[in-house]
Amino acid sequence: MKFTKLEDEQREFFDTNGYLVVRNALDAKMLERVTAACDGIVERRDSNSGFGRASLVDMLPEDKIFIPLLTWATTVSLVVQLLSFNLRLAKSHLIYKYPDPPETKPPTNWHRDFRESPFDMGPHRCVRLLIKVVYQLSDTTKPLSGNTMLAPGSNTLTRPLEIPAEQNDPENAIELQLKAGDAFLFENRTYHRIGLNRTKVPRKCLMMGYSYSWITPLDYD
Repeated sequence: MKFTKLEDEQREFFDTNGYLVVRNALDAKMLERVTAACDGIVERRDSNSGFGRASLVDMLPEDKIFIPLLTWATTVSLVVQLLSFNLRLAKSHLIYKYPDPPETKPPTNWHRDFRESPFDMGPHRCVRLLIKVVYQLSDTTKPLSGNTMLAPGSNTLTRPLEIPAEQNDPENAIELQLKAGDAFLFENRTYHRIGLNRTKVPRKCLMMGYSYSWITPLDYD
């Protein structure tokens, strides 16, 4: 794997906010090939799993184009430096968030990944166990494009996320505005939720989650 150095300011930003944007993570050729593969998988396997989206896991066996992403230099190098070299692929997750009807209300399912860990150990003992790389396969450059909502800084919380009364989101909630080919990393302790899609096209992304090799994978055992 070609090495991409994690800059000090990137590490500080990730440690503080729980996420990190990587511009142009996929080159044009790789973006085209990955998107074509994902479109074909959704056409074959879309289970309409709720929330107006296709949500499909265990992507690695579906197409050989995903194999290079296991060690993709622009992103996985950063994961290694933020987590460990002793890693395995924990989850590969394809999400197509379809346009929402006008009457759809914002989801309220703010959560952390590896949800069992804060339940079992308590939120004050929850540690960084997983980092997901989210490859954007479509543009989300406008608000309400269906991108994942994040709560910056929630990765350091030692108590459950607090949301003001009669609101759907914490005060600092953000929706990243990214182009196809960009990526972002976020860790298991960063609270997030599904975003509303008020556009006319689906938001497409492929998530690759990495955890320590001694943790049971989420896709398969």
